[in-house]
Amino acid sequence: MDRRAESAVWAGILLLGLLLCPAPDPAPAPAKSVRVLLLSGQSNHDWKSTTPKLKAVLEAGGRFAVQVTEKAGQLSARSLEPYDVILSNWNAYGLDPSTSGWPPETRRAYLDFVRRGGGHVVVHAGSASFPDWEDYGRLTLATWKNGQSSHGPRHEFPVRFENAAHPVTAGLKPFTIFDELWNRPGVAAGVEVLASSFSAPDKEGTGQWEPTVLVGRFGKGRCVTVLLGHDAEAMDNPDYQALLRRCVEWAATGRVTSAAETGAGAWRWEKQAGSSLALVGAEGPLWQFRYGGYLDTPYFHPLNTPDGRTLTRDRPPDHLWHHGLWFSWKFINTVNYWEIDAKTGRPAGQTSWRDVRITTEGDGSARIGIALAYRPAGQDLPVMTEKRTIEVSAPDAEGVYAIDWTGIFEAVREVVLDRTPLRGEPGGQVWGVYAGLSLRLAGNLTERQAMTSDGPVNNFVDDRYRGRHVTLDYSGFVDGKSEGVAILDHPQNPRAPTPWYVIRSAEMSFFTPAILCYERMTLLPGERIILRYRVLVHPGRWDAARLRREYSRFSSKVLESP
Repeated sequence: MDRRAESAVWAGILLLGLLLCPAPDPAPAPAKSVRVLLLSGQSNHDWKSTTPKLKAVLEAGGRFAVQVTEKAGQLSARSLEPYDVILSNWNAYGLDPSTSGWPPETRRAYLDFVRRGGGHVVVHAGSASFPDWEDYGRLTLATWKNGQSSHGPRHEFPVRFENAAHPVTAGLKPFTIFDELWNRPGVAAGVEVLASSFSAPDKEGTGQWEPTVLVGRFGKGRCVTVLLGHDAEAMDNPDYQALLRRCVEWAATGRVTSAAETGAGAWRWEKQAGSSLALVGAEGPLWQFRYGGYLDTPYFHPLNTPDGRTLTRDRPPDHLWHHGLWFSWKFINTVNYWEIDAKTGRPAGQTSWRDVRITTEGDGSARIGIALAYRPAGQDLPVMTEKRTIEVSAPDAEGVYAIDWTGIFEAVREVVLDRTPLRGEPGGQVWGVYAGLSLRLAGNLTERQAMTSDGPVNNFVDDRYRGRHVTLDYSGFVDGKSEGVAILDHPQNPRAPTPWYVIRSAEMSFFTPAILCYERMTLLPGERIILRYRVLVHPGRWDAARLRREYSRFSSKVLESP
C-alpha cells in the first residue's frame, strides 16, 4: 500500500471512531474523581456563559472531572459508559422537534445509563424538552409546563430546606439568591422536594413556597433537579455552588463527602502516642481507637454520632471482655481468647500487637495498620499471626462514616478455630457460636431493631437470632433520636454470606458476623484466611433496600490484600 492510500485508510478509521463516539473522551482524572458529562450547546438560555461556569464550579474543589459535549443528540451507550453522572444544561424548548429531537438509539442509551445506576442532574431549564416523552419527564423530575408554569422578573428570594436530614442538604443553612424563580413547574409523581423558595406576589408570584430542588429515582439511578441557576450571575452565589456540588456528588455516588461541604474543618485529631487515636469535634470524639499495650485487644470505643450520641459500650459489668467494636477469636486449639480468666484477670489465650502504623488526613479520614500475634499465656511462639488494616472514612453530610476492617490470618502451626457449641451439639449452650468481629451497643439503646438485607428480623428465639445474610443493621433510639450501626460481609470472605449472631435481651444489644457459627475451622501451617468487613455508623433506621445499596457499593470491587 502506498503512503497516500495508507493515509486515506487511517483518515477513514478516525472518522468512523468520531461517529461511533461523539462525546469527548474523558480526560485523565484524579483518583476517586466523580466523572461528569456536562450536556451543552443548545438551550433557550445563555448556555455559552453558564456551561463554563458550571464546569469551573465543579472542578474548583478537585472532586469532579468534567467533560462537556455539545452533541447530546449523538450520545450512545458506549460514549456514556465512562461517566458517573450526567449534568444537563441543554434543552430543546421551543425548537422544531424534527431538528432538535434525539434518535431512538440515543433515547434508549440515555435512559439506560440512569436506569442502571448512573446519576442525572438538570440545572434550571435543563429539563425543558420532549414534553411528550413520558420517561424523560420521570427522569428529569420537574419541567416547564406551557399554560401552567410562569416566572416573574429576576429578583432576590429565600431558599429554605424541607428535608435537613438528606445528604444533599444536611448541615446547610438557608440562603438568599438573586435569580429567576419558577412558579408551578410540572413535577413528576413520587418526587421529594428538598428545597423551596417563596414566590412573592409583588414579583408576579403565587404567594406560595415553590419547589427549587427536587430528588427522585429512575431505576437504580439517582436524579436531581435544581431549578435555580438562570444565568452565570446566579451561579456565582457561593451557597448555590455548595448546593450544586452536593447535588452532583449525591447523584453520582449516593453520598456527599466533599470536605468543603461537610464541615471537615471542624474536626481535629487527638493522638496519645502508643495508646489511642480519636477524631474530635465540637460535641466531643466521633470515634476513638484504643491500642495501648496494657489492653487485652485493640478496639474502638466510643463510636459516636456527629452530634455526640454514643452507640457503643465498653467493659459492661455483665461482660468485662466486651469492648465497643473489637475482634477476638473464642477458642484457638481449645485455648480461650475471649473471656477473662478470673484467676489471672487476663484471657488464657493472649493477643499481642506491634508495628502500629497510623496515617491521618485533613478531611477526617484515617488508616491504621497493625501486626498481631495469638499465643497461649506463657508461650513465646504464636500459633497464628494477623496483619490488620483499618480504614476510617470522614463523616459525610448525612453523618455516616465507614470503618473498613481487613484481617489477614496465617497459621504458624495447625490451628483449630472453634466456638461454644450450639444447643443440640454436645455441651451446647443457648449462647453458643460467637467469635470474630463483634459490636456491643450502648445500654440506653431503646426500641431496638435488627434489619438485614432481606428484611427485618422478627424470629428471635431466647432473645437470639442466627441467620445468613450479606449484611445486618442494629438500630434504636438514643436520647430520643434513632441511630444505628451496620456491618457488611464481603462476598470474598470464607463461608459468605455469613451467619449472624444477634442478641436483643433486656441487658444486652450485641451482634457479630459469626463465621464459626455452624462449623469450626482448621488451618494448616502456612494457610491463610482473609476477613473483610465494612462497619457503617449512621443516623436513623436503615431499611433492607438501603442495606442492599450499601452492600452493592462495598462488594462491587475485588479487594486486594493490604
